[in-house]
Amino acid sequence: MANALDTFKAQQAAVEALHVRLTDVAALMADLTARVESLRVGGDLKATLDAEHRWLAKTEDVLRDVQRWREREARAFQRSAVWRWSAAIAFALAVSTASAAGFLWARQLYAAELERLQTQAALADLVERRVAAMTSAERQQFERLIALSRPPRR
Repeated sequence: MANALDTFKAQQAAVEALHVRLTDVAALMADLTARVESLRVGGDLKATLDAEHRWLAKTEDVLRDVQRWREREARAFQRSAVWRWSAAIAFALAVSTASAAGFLWARQLYAAELERLQTQAALADLVERRVAAMTSAERQQFERLIALSRPPRR
């Protein structure tokens, strides 16, 4: 019987050894599953990073296009602003030239009359100074002469 009992004990020890070994294999399988899962997540992460890299490259292209468009728009605005200001300055110069020409024309028209009026004013000043410097005898003689030179009333 000892023989059957030993066989049974040997079988029981083998089963326990097998159980320990299966528990170790199960733990190794759980660890391996976790590692495979982390690799799969790493693969997903790598795919996500690649997609993000492509997205960033496209974004850089779009930003370069927008920057070129803005520069073209700024140049067009500068050209139009230069033309607008040039037109305004040309108009201001034309108006000031025309007004100066008009002033010179009007001054030329009245230059002869102004000269005649200035000589009359100088003569009137001379007469006024002379009348103010006259003695009473000279003044009476002057008033007689003025009364004679008056035109007759009509």
